[in-house]
Amino acid sequence: MTLYQKLERKLGRYAVPNLMKYICVIYVVGFLILYFNPLLYFYYLDLDPEAILHGHIWRIVTFLFYPPSTSPIWMLIATFVYYSLGTTLESLWGTFKYNFFYFTGVLMLVVTSLLVYLITGYPLQLYPTYMTFSIFLAYALTFPESTFLIYFIIPVKARWLAIAEVVLYVLMFIMSPDPGTKVAILLSLLNVALFFFLTNQKPKNRNVFHINDFR
Repeated sequence: MTLYQKLERKLGRYAVPNLMKYICVIYVVGFLILYFNPLLYFYYLDLDPEAILHGHIWRIVTFLFYPPSTSPIWMLIATFVYYSLGTTLESLWGTFKYNFFYFTGVLMLVVTSLLVYLITGYPLQLYPTYMTFSIFLAYALTFPESTFLIYFIIPVKARWLAIAEVVLYVLMFIMSPDPGTKVAILLSLLNVALFFFLTNQKPKNRNVFHINDFR
């Protein structure tokens, strides 16, 4: 039994069905906060490791309110697109597998932010923007032949958009002066790679039953 299978057996009952529905609601609430009172998010809700270690535990969750776009039009489009992608992946993968993908990305951001602060004293503030973008990358790796209409006109295969996204990530990683952006990009790509590695592992001696597999 692989590590992923063990996690699914132990934690599968806690998986949240229709997760993307709740994520999109969070995006909308976060968009409204940033649109009308952005200081509320940056003062009380973002992933500030120093504040978390001083009692602002809710930031571990509320930093996810950061929306994929601050433009009303692009926010509307992004919410619709990510909802469609997420629900399609959940219907194919199953509830736990999609939960595993999303919350592993969340955990990596939180743990990295806290560890960097504890080790260096630098309050590295990470945002879930690139983790949100990685939903598309996971979709493209799952459905490489699906077609998207760029600007609702130009048809492009998902595989080419995924390649373009990775190239853009690499360029932004190289050119961005912000260490938080660099780390967020790296973690988003690492999360996708780790997810597909863990969920596609084949159990050793899979033709041999072991009593521990049934406990």
